[in-house]
Amino acid sequence: MVERFNGRIASEVLGINVAGHADLEILLTGFNRAYNRRRQRVLQGASPSQKVDERIQRKPALANPLYKPAAQDDLMAKVDDVLYYANDVSQPDSSPDRIRIVRCLDHIKMIIA
Repeated sequence: MVERFNGRIASEVLGINVAGHADLEILLTGFNRAYNRRRQRVLQGASPSQKVDERIQRKPALANPLYKPAAQDDLMAKVDDVLYYANDVSQPDSSPDRIRIVRCLDHIKMIIA
């Protein structure tokens, strides 16, 4: 399951350019919550959350008494905001002309300093 989850993150989340660490945390938390509620064929059509609930009901000793679920506090609205503003984050530009211009500007700044 971990490999499947990591593969999904690589294909669905890491391609999104976000403005910073806090936005990435929001995006990953939202993805994690959505992934755990998505039904999986490998779990015979159940979601990971359903399987955990079933196992804890069968064997309550598995439950961590210190576990506190993350607060809902409009997580999906925050995820929507991050995704909306991700379009505004500048994309990496690796064209040869752009690289040459940046190197020239860096050289000029070094000479002036």
